[in-house]
Amino acid sequence: MTARRSQGARVTVLLTSSVLAAALLLTACSAEAPPAEAEPSPEPTGTPHVEPVAEESDEPEEDDTEEPEEPGLTIRDVDLAALEWREAVTEEYLTPVEGHEHRTLEVTDAVYADVDGDGHEDALAAIVISEQQWYEEIYYIWTWDPDEQVAVQVESPIARMARCGDTVLEIAAEEDAFVITEALRYQDGPQPDCASDGPVEITRQVRLEENWPVLTGELEGDGGICPQRLGTDDGWPVEDFDLHPGPWQSMTPLRDPAPAIFAEVDVWSHLWLYRENWMLVHVGYDTAPGEEKPGGDYTPCAWIFLEEDTRPIPHDPYLPEG
Repeated sequence: MTARRSQGARVTVLLTSSVLAAALLLTACSAEAPPAEAEPSPEPTGTPHVEPVAEESDEPEEDDTEEPEEPGLTIRDVDLAALEWREAVTEEYLTPVEGHEHRTLEVTDAVYADVDGDGHEDALAAIVISEQQWYEEIYYIWTWDPDEQVAVQVESPIARMARCGDTVLEIAAEEDAFVITEALRYQDGPQPDCASDGPVEITRQVRLEENWPVLTGELEGDGGICPQRLGTDDGWPVEDFDLHPGPWQSMTPLRDPAPAIFAEVDVWSHLWLYRENWMLVHVGYDTAPGEEKPGGDYTPCAWIFLEEDTRPIPHDPYLPEG
């Protein structure tokens, strides 16, 4: 009986030792193995985050950009041939596009410059009148009225070309003046043949003062048509007379160069140049022998106010309406 117990106890001890050894071995192996990689977290199943969107408004969005102003009309947009011309030389009212029963009417191409200093361009063009063997071009300034959006004709013509008469060689525009280059004939004395230009060549710069054409640049005086002749009377000393560039006493008298003498212009063959109480005169200057006078062979015109006008009136003067 004792022998069996000892053998059974030994068996029990051996089994216990084997189990313990196996447990220790398993524990050691577990400690040496690397940790398993963590599996990725599953995607969230809830509603995804979305940035809020501004709600649309029924009100129109304000545009800070200013609309560019539409450019207004200018005198370049005007068909001058469609306007009524107050033609002083022939004493008529003529609308070129409407034509004429006996004559052909046209308008030359215009040139443009701001000659009255109002910031808006003005135009210079001629009405052309022809009939059989007759031909003439009469040049007028048209100013621009920006408020009424209309072209307004200046009363006095500034140049004229006619068959067997004066010749307008060229018209041009500077920033503040119109430029007329012409060959003029003397109104008395021997005349060249009709095919020849006149002997007095001049280039004039013309602007407006009180809506009247006046000379500017090297010359002072009236800027309109000035007949080239010595005058109907002898020259008179200027003395206390004021010679104005137009028939208005408010216009600045001629001073540079200062005129020395004047002689009356024969306006009876240029009736549109007649003004009651105003005498159109030729202007003379004191020059030393051999010194060229201002304007060369050209004699400018000016106006003298007459307190008492005793001159005969050639006829009822033509004055444009208005």
